[in-house]
Amino acid sequence: MSAITRKISAHPVAAFFLGAYAFTWSIWFPIMIAFDRGMVDASGAVVVLFYLGGFGPLVSAAVVTHLTGGSLKRWFSQVLRWRVAPRWWLAAVGLPLVLYALMAVFHVLLGGQLDWGEVNPLASVPFVYLSIFLIGGGNEELGWRGFALPYLQERYSALGSSLIIGIVWTVWHAPGGIVELGVVGWATDLPMYAIIVLGISIVTTVLYNSTGGSVLITMVFHAGVNGAQSLYPVVGMFTPTGELARFGAWAVLVVVLLAWFGWRTLAHRDVPGAQQAGAHGSGGVGLEPAGRDD
Repeated sequence: MSAITRKISAHPVAAFFLGAYAFTWSIWFPIMIAFDRGMVDASGAVVVLFYLGGFGPLVSAAVVTHLTGGSLKRWFSQVLRWRVAPRWWLAAVGLPLVLYALMAVFHVLLGGQLDWGEVNPLASVPFVYLSIFLIGGGNEELGWRGFALPYLQERYSALGSSLIIGIVWTVWHAPGGIVELGVVGWATDLPMYAIIVLGISIVTTVLYNSTGGSVLITMVFHAGVNGAQSLYPVVGMFTPTGELARFGAWAVLVVVLLAWFGWRTLAHRDVPGAQQAGAHGSGGVGLEPAGRDD
C-alpha cells in the first residue's frame, strides 16, 4: 500500500470531499468562465461537459471505495434498493410537491404573485424528472448519501452528519455562483442558499436512514426537488420574497421531521454505517472530533 493510499484509507471522507471538488471544479470553472466571457456557447459539447462535472461525487466515492479496499458492488447496490415501505416512495415523490405548495402559500402571504404561465407543460415533466434523476442531481446521491453519510454516522449524529454534508455540498456548487456574481456577490447570496441546501440534506438523510440505506429513494427525492420547479406557479422565485418563501417551507418541514424522528438518528431504526457504503473493516472517517456528537 502506497503512502497516498494509506492516507486515503485513514481519512476516506476527507479524501472523498477533496476528490469531488477536484473533479467537478476542474470541469465547471473553465467552462463557466469561458461561457461567461463569450468564448463558447451552450453547444452540445459544453452541455455534456457541464453534466459530466456533476458526476464528481459519484466518481470520487467510487475511487475512494476502490483504493481503500472496499466493496464497489455493495456501495453501488444501494441504488438497487427499491423494496422499501410504500410510504417512503410516497414521501420521495410527494414531499417536493408539498414543499412547493407551501412555498407558493408563503410567497403569496409575503406579497408575491402567482402566475400559472410559469408552469411548464405537463407533458414535459416526466422528461425533466428523468433527466435530473440520471444526470442533473440524482447522480450525486451515490456520493453524498451513498458514501459520505454512512461513514459520518459512524462518529456523528444523523443531524450532525447532514449538516457537514450540507455545508460541503453548498460550497461544491460554488463555480456557477462565483463566475456569475463574483466572490463577493456569491458570498452575499450564500447564507440563504446554504440554509436551503442544509434543509435538503436533512430531509434526504431522513429518507436514506428510514429506508435502511436506499440511495434510489434519495435520487427520486433529489429529482423531485429540482424538477418540481417546473410546476411552481410563482413570479420571482429567486427574489428576496421568493427566497424567504423557500426558507419558510423548508423550515416547516425540517422542524416537523426533527420533532418526529429526533436529531440523533433522523429515523425510527438503526442508521446505516460505513459497512453500508462498502467500507473495508470499520475504518475511520478522517474528521475530528473522534467521538459522536450525541
